[in-house]
Amino acid sequence: MKRWMAAAALVTWGAVVPAQEIPMIDVHMHFQVAKGILPANAAAGAVDSMNRLGITRSLLMPPPQMDPRQRGFHDLADLQSAVRGNADRFALLGGSALNALIHQTPADAVDEAVKARFRQQALDYVKQGAVGFGEIALLHLSLPAMGDTHPYESVPGDHPLLLLLADIAAEQQRPVDLHFDLVPEDMPLPDTLRANAANPDRLTANGDAFKRLLAHNPKATIIWSHVGFEPLLTRHPERVRQMLKAYPNLYMSFRLNRSAPRPAAALDPSGRVKPQWLALIGEFPDRFMLGSDAFYGPGGSERGATEEGLQNLRNLVAQLPPDVARQVAHDNAVRLFRLQP
Repeated sequence: MKRWMAAAALVTWGAVVPAQEIPMIDVHMHFQVAKGILPANAAAGAVDSMNRLGITRSLLMPPPQMDPRQRGFHDLADLQSAVRGNADRFALLGGSALNALIHQTPADAVDEAVKARFRQQALDYVKQGAVGFGEIALLHLSLPAMGDTHPYESVPGDHPLLLLLADIAAEQQRPVDLHFDLVPEDMPLPDTLRANAANPDRLTANGDAFKRLLAHNPKATIIWSHVGFEPLLTRHPERVRQMLKAYPNLYMSFRLNRSAPRPAAALDPSGRVKPQWLALIGEFPDRFMLGSDAFYGPGGSERGATEEGLQNLRNLVAQLPPDVARQVAHDNAVRLFRLQP
């Protein structure tokens, strides 16, 4: 490990291994809904981008939606129809119905009937071929860059249905993909997020409840998405290190849309991966994956990850030693989601 960390300090942009030689799996992507309908040719647009970047397979999931009546609400069955003819390039997660139940059911209203309904929905996903459950939101801030209808969602990490989902995930050996904007302590809403009225003026600390979720069932695989660039920039390397050490069932997927000087942003202002992040990946090479958060339409990524953000993932792979790069880009996803060749 020490030799790897010493080498990481000497890494230059794209110098360790030719990027296109290592296949990538994108473990977190979506289809963009146009006028409330999934475009029939979104899969083709996604495959074009995947071919260009050397992404052999993408894990497609619905974004975290709270209301089945909302325009554009979709789930696993809709995604299956959308990828027909390209099924070898995608694996699917189901989650919209579960996310809606979690957010529409107060914790003290969760009775045995609600639990039975929730469990049946999760098992239905498994029967339909889902490789995991997601995207599920704990705290999901509304981002001005995603439009004024981008949802704000908040539920405690130890909500009874989330604890039940962890149990089901362990039983069925299906990972849970979580969107969780970490608030380490009570804080005012950053000015950059005030344009969207859905966000509250103050944010309440939510880390302890999340830790209770992680500890509830150590056999449940939890994937905390979007590390490397988040709206609050609170997941800095030392905090990530502490969490990975404390919870062996916790994994993370990188989203690298932009650079920023704060430590929680994995890219520096010049676009290189910061040395402390390279060292952290080397310390936990089996715990990181790549998740673009791209919303694909007919012309490629139309929202979320930009073309630059997608290329940043490829550039991250290029800066890692070949064995570590292969784990992060490909092998960890195959192992955790039990993907077939």
